[in-house]
Amino acid sequence: MKKRLLILLFLMELVVSSFGQQDKMFTQYQNYPSSINPAYAGSRGSTQILGIARKQWVGLDGAPKSAVLSINSPISFFNMGVGLTLETDVIGPEKSTDVGVDFSYKIKLAETVFMNFGLKAGLTHQKVDLTNSRVVDQYDPLMQELNNDVLPNFGVGSYVYGDDFFVGFSIPRLLQTEIKSGGISNAKLDKNKLHYFLMAGYLVKVNPFIKLKPSMLLKATQGSRLSWDLSATAIFLDRFWLGTSLRNEDSVAAIFQVNINNQLRLGYSYDIAVSKLSSRTHGSHEISMSYDIVFKSKRLRSPRYF
Repeated sequence: MKKRLLILLFLMELVVSSFGQQDKMFTQYQNYPSSINPAYAGSRGSTQILGIARKQWVGLDGAPKSAVLSINSPISFFNMGVGLTLETDVIGPEKSTDVGVDFSYKIKLAETVFMNFGLKAGLTHQKVDLTNSRVVDQYDPLMQELNNDVLPNFGVGSYVYGDDFFVGFSIPRLLQTEIKSGGISNAKLDKNKLHYFLMAGYLVKVNPFIKLKPSMLLKATQGSRLSWDLSATAIFLDRFWLGTSLRNEDSVAAIFQVNINNQLRLGYSYDIAVSKLSSRTHGSHEISMSYDIVFKSKRLRSPRYF
């Protein structure tokens, strides 16, 4: 009985904490703003295909693993942008899969300054399954599939950008859907919390060969303290990017990116935990790759910094 209770408490903590942070956080968030802001769709002026894989807290059993495949493109004739995203996230016995569609509408504020308004619609499939776990009593109902929900989602955002800056505000999940466990008498575990994101960045041209790009990401969550992420990147010859970031009470990271050409980019980041997990993990790894498809009738602005 005591072992069953411990498993139940662990599971509830896992599900609650996961949904309390349901918006996945990537160290290379600047390469993937559409994860938190649908207004980013189409703002690059080209069709962009992006993939990200993240392995967090290496060395810790059941640590999170995330993967993303995303595509977004402008529809210039209608001043619109569209995007499609598939995300998976695995934390111990819990797995979530998100499918989202983004829509944006662009208005011109100045000669080279634009503002996008965005809308996100999607579904999240949430599953907690202990059937493959090592158990004493395989017929224990707690060891069966505990959660298998499909939850809808809507989000909104705005994004102002130019050649050397960007500012965005978004609420990626407006629906506060309830999370239940199907294997524990349909008991309610938690409710999704609203997340508010503010992100901004600016490009400083030091000389013809070096540029600096400071940026920040602020996140406010109901019932939680304000979270922030500060980063600074040096860009050499418009090809090599070397930066660092600090996330409050969480981690410090080194970020590297190389532009193979005007269309293909590869990125890597390594996080070192500065929280209580620092003594139990060997850091986090994240890799990214993006490719811009440019049609003959269009020209790709080169280089792109945002």
